[in-house]
Amino acid sequence: MSDSNARHPALDFLALFLSAVLSPFLCVPYFCTVFARATARSDQEFYLLAALCILLSIGVPALYISWHVYRGNITDIHVRLREQRKGPFRAGMAGLGLLCLSLWAIGSPGRLTQLSGLLFAQSFLFEVISRSWKISMHTSVLAACLAGCIELAGWSTGCMLTIVPLCWARHHRGRHTWGQAFGGAALSYGLTVYPLRWLASL
Repeated sequence: MSDSNARHPALDFLALFLSAVLSPFLCVPYFCTVFARATARSDQEFYLLAALCILLSIGVPALYISWHVYRGNITDIHVRLREQRKGPFRAGMAGLGLLCLSLWAIGSPGRLTQLSGLLFAQSFLFEVISRSWKISMHTSVLAACLAGCIELAGWSTGCMLTIVPLCWARHHRGRHTWGQAFGGAALSYGLTVYPLRWLASL
């Protein structure tokens, strides 16, 4: 942490708080329930969809990362070192792939299946980008989730303003540059919203 940051403990705490609360491990389960509620055709289906989305989209990579943090192969739960991201990315890709197959197999609502497929496809692109550039997955994941809420749950586009304080937090903590933070959010938003709108028009 820089001397400048050290003189502002309140800002340091705020940045840490935002990074934790808006991390994929906490925000993804919440958004999974939003997606499930917005698309489910019954209460029973809602519980099934929410459970599947949470367990496969975040549960698989979370278990992988937790195990490797315990074994000392990964430095921390947020995988801040770019060179340690290969395994977690592939675990996330596996989880999203299983989610797509599961949703398709049970005949889940089409919009939810489409969203899961788009996120699965995006995971390949972000894995490639991360090999040479530390794109922010905090902001990328939040942007994709908010984009999904806009398209599936009818949220206002104003919800995207949530990205701004998270970008600040990631930059303040020295985890990402502004470009890595906003770049990840912009790319993920565009690759979620516009394909969903195109699919809806078919």
